[in-house]
Amino acid sequence: MLMRRPRRIRAAWEAGGVAYGVAVQLPSPDVVEVVGQAGFDYTWIDAEHGSLSLAEIRELIRGADAVGIDAIVRVADHDPSFIQRVLDLGAAGIMAAHVCTVEQTTALVAAARYAPAGRRGACPAVRSVGHVTTDWASDRRQADEDVLVFGLVEDPEGVENVEAIASRPGLDGLVFGPFDLSMAWGLDGDVAQAEIHEAHDRVVRACRDGGIEYVVANAAWEPEDVVSRTVTLAGDRGVLFDGLRALLAARR
Repeated sequence: MLMRRPRRIRAAWEAGGVAYGVAVQLPSPDVVEVVGQAGFDYTWIDAEHGSLSLAEIRELIRGADAVGIDAIVRVADHDPSFIQRVLDLGAAGIMAAHVCTVEQTTALVAAARYAPAGRRGACPAVRSVGHVTTDWASDRRQADEDVLVFGLVEDPEGVENVEAIASRPGLDGLVFGPFDLSMAWGLDGDVAQAEIHEAHDRVVRACRDGGIEYVVANAAWEPEDVVSRTVTLAGDRGVLFDGLRALLAARR
């Protein structure tokens, strides 16, 4: 039967609380376990920028299962085959990079859900259903109800279409990507520019008006007054770098 998924993000939403997470790029299940032991609710596994194979993603998901937290996989593109594979491994959901159009959003939602609601390939013998299910009908319904689909708005086209994107049924939330957007606008990574802040606010408003979540990808880049129920506080590389540099500075 379906493996008992933590549902930490959805549980936080249903309780009126906030789910907190950490982004992970390093191929270490121990890092994911530390995230859970520290009290976080989820990790998003960066399969876009992290140096991760599918086998390593599987082990990171196992690490999340071991400590009872959600694992969201940030997919580099919108390949439905790869989305299916990470969900079959037991990921709680996906975060898709470079969502620019309603058509892309519709395809992502379909890739994450079984027919007739979507186009996810069906198999009763995968890790997400305990390797072999004895109640496929119930398990596939639960999987469709629980799966989380987030999109990254990080391109000028995505900003222009964000209101229509946010209104697409089946999308759970949007993430704002200021760094890629600044590159597209010739700002060379300067996320403090006024046009970046204006785009950010437009994405937040679109989420609010569309009745979906605004997901914070990096709390360090967010204004303090932004309200979100899904907040990524840090990334593994940054925490390790800042911690080690602080230790060294304290000794010198």
